[in-house]
Amino acid sequence: MEIGSYMNSHGLIVRSETEFWLENIEASEMRPLEFARSAERLGYHSLWFPDHVTLPLQTTPVHIANPESGKRHYVERPQLMDALTTMAAVAAVTERIKLATSVLISPYRPPLHDARQFATVDWLSNGRVIAGVGAGWAKEEFDALLLDHDKRGEMTDECIQVYKTSWEDETPQFEGEFYRFSNITMDPKPVQKPRPPIVFGGMSRAGARRAARLCDGFYPIFMHPAARPHDLDHFQDEIRREAERVGKDLSEFMMIGLVGVRITSADDPSLKRDPRPICEGTPEMILEDLQQFAEAGYSLMVLHQDCRDTQSVGELFERMEQCGEEIIPTAKSFKPGGEWMPVPA
Repeated sequence: MEIGSYMNSHGLIVRSETEFWLENIEASEMRPLEFARSAERLGYHSLWFPDHVTLPLQTTPVHIANPESGKRHYVERPQLMDALTTMAAVAAVTERIKLATSVLISPYRPPLHDARQFATVDWLSNGRVIAGVGAGWAKEEFDALLLDHDKRGEMTDECIQVYKTSWEDETPQFEGEFYRFSNITMDPKPVQKPRPPIVFGGMSRAGARRAARLCDGFYPIFMHPAARPHDLDHFQDEIRREAERVGKDLSEFMMIGLVGVRITSADDPSLKRDPRPICEGTPEMILEDLQQFAEAGYSLMVLHQDCRDTQSVGELFERMEQCGEEIIPTAKSFKPGGEWMPVPA
């Protein structure tokens, strides 16, 4: 199993007994380049960058983070660094660690634009990009961008196909409902051949089917404190059915998960809760949880550090360091179960 890290370019995560959300920090406090260099030194596999163009002051749809309470996942005026721009800056100060979006909302921008940016970052990083993509959720954000929220799934399907032709074909062309072009170029192609891997981030059966049909992996979240490693096995079943329908070999398909994590002492009050919050506790407890994720088929778990000090990134850096020293070396020995392809190191 490989261990990745969520980037703090949209704030710091906090978990309660029933919810999780992002607390704001000033852009001047984020220090993404320093964070990236530290993560690479500590042996993290990848860094995962969140994406939004903007966020409304109020949101109507309930975010997948807190479906029961409906608590907003972001503060009212969050500080948001752009994903691909920050990835490009990080590429310049690192050498090995992979760079991924978590996830880029494909319908928000013309897919040729995103294809160009992904290819550029792949060149700048010498082939370290993972294209994490999603369909989005916030209707108000779609409205602000003059996009049809109800068509986001169909638009995402076409975006993924545009990325592929842009990266793989000498003369890209596409004819769809939302995007169409021919007689164009898209050079230079990405360093990775035939293209960077594409993983779909989602929490729905439709998203699992889209991943099986069009992508190289599926990336759901286990951020709720009461989540358990086998909670989303039904999505894997959906992927298997869709893969059989379209003739896809799942030995070339990755399972990746995002989970909140917090290392504590053995006498921390949170450990008395039943159930114990997922990936919260002593390093030994967290490793037990990660072992179960491996058994459930996940070959990469992206850790989102749960911080109590939301005024600066000091605690975040400390927790990242501790995970690098006490979690990553042992987690690397875990062998993922299932027929899925292990994430390339």
